[in-house]
Amino acid sequence: MKTLYFLRHAKSDWGNIDMPDHQRPLNARGRKACAKTGVRLRKRGFNPGLVLCSIAARAQETLNAVMSAAGCNWPVQMEPELYGASADRILGLIRQQSDAHDSLLLVGHNPGFQDIVMGLAGEEKPAGALARIARKMPTAAFSELVFDTESFQKIGIGTGCLMDFFTPKDKTMV
Repeated sequence: MKTLYFLRHAKSDWGNIDMPDHQRPLNARGRKACAKTGVRLRKRGFNPGLVLCSIAARAQETLNAVMSAAGCNWPVQMEPELYGASADRILGLIRQQSDAHDSLLLVGHNPGFQDIVMGLAGEEKPAGALARIARKMPTAAFSELVFDTESFQKIGIGTGCLMDFFTPKDKTMV
């Protein structure tokens, strides 16, 4: 089985409107959201085989803050193509990954993340999660999809089961 996790970057700082988009850091609310997410992931023993992270500053800062709060140091590969990637491009990146890993965490952006999660999920375990994602995949949202395959190359539209979806605002968050 293969598992994909998607973590949308946390809330970014728009204080300097002249700053290039890919250089924007997180704001205070975003950093707080990362801490909540990291604690929740630590409590569930989260340990992805590999992390693919967008080169955007806000994505990297999100990942670093989540790892710090989780008390982990996951293997990370910076992936320039995740910045602004469409669902099709994200699926292409997933299919290029080595099957030596059973799981991948992708850290990046909308609308690509919302589109790919909706596209890959053929079913869901937490009832109503897909409807929530269809309405909005907010900043710092996390989702988990499981696939009944031994190869990332065989992952396709509608072949996954959405097993978890949460946001820092969820009442069940730590």
